[in-house]
Amino acid sequence: MTPREHFLRLQWAQLKHDEAYHKDVVIMPLAERIKHMALHNAKYTAYFFDAIDDVDQAKLTKTLTDAFIIVLATANTLNQDIGAEVGASADASQSFESLGASFAESIGRNDADDYWLVRNFARHAGRLAKVCESWDHLENILFRDEMKRCNLELLKVILAEASDRQLDLADSYKSRMRQVEGRSIFDKLFQEGAGGEA
Repeated sequence: MTPREHFLRLQWAQLKHDEAYHKDVVIMPLAERIKHMALHNAKYTAYFFDAIDDVDQAKLTKTLTDAFIIVLATANTLNQDIGAEVGASADASQSFESLGASFAESIGRNDADDYWLVRNFARHAGRLAKVCESWDHLENILFRDEMKRCNLELLKVILAEASDRQLDLADSYKSRMRQVEGRSIFDKLFQEGAGGEA
């Protein structure tokens, strides 16, 4: 499966997860839902700083995974096929890791800069927050196009960093989803496919 195909499958899995486990977010109006995602990204910016300052690899890995999850959820909110928007490189690459390596090269990932990740993640997260703020003011910008662009840039940063750290995002995604799902009192019923009958 190409990364392009894999992205769409993960977006579908994320949609089904959100519909089952995060109804509170799914029912929000679109503007509020995007702001919710932007707030997640702001939180992750702080977590990245903490993980780097504390040399906490586990926290950094968890935050990278969570940030990837929010990119998928944001893409779904925007009806953004991220694999298609990544384009030919998503078809040419054999894996997320190889795609991330190509992004690392094209966006200038710098191993010597301990704060490369947080600097680049914060830049695009901040731009997404600015678009959300502009929406509140009804400023004259193409909101959806700008939001999609910011989300795609966040994805590139995440994939570049994950590739450098040899983090398999697809595996860490599945593991993290089960952790989150296990917190729900309805998890067993969701997993059994129960239809809500009494």
